[in-house]
Amino acid sequence: MSTPFNNDKQFIFHQLKWMGIYIAMGAAIALVLPFPVSLIGALGAFFILNFIRTRRMLRSAGVKNMKEFFRSLSPSAPSSGYGGYSPLKYYCMNCGKEHKEIACPNCGSKMKRIG
Repeated sequence: MSTPFNNDKQFIFHQLKWMGIYIAMGAAIALVLPFPVSLIGALGAFFILNFIRTRRMLRSAGVKNMKEFFRSLSPSAPSSGYGGYSPLKYYCMNCGKEHKEIACPNCGSKMKRIG
């Protein structure tokens, strides 16, 4: 995965830009609406902007939607993808049966190999 920022100055500029957008949005809502409504409106706008910003960042990273992102992190995902997980498999050295116990349930041997 590549990052959209080439250096620290670009990253800082990006963060300051979004901070300015959030402050301007909150100030505009606070000036237009009365207090209790402006607080609820500013929080709603904050969550909507965060949702949009997160979707843009995921798309630039190559993830189409949040389900795909979380599926790539789950243990049942194939091991070929980033964050994939495949459990170790143990095989009895005596009879070759795959098992996860200390002793083989087939022949009772405690010798096993990882495969």
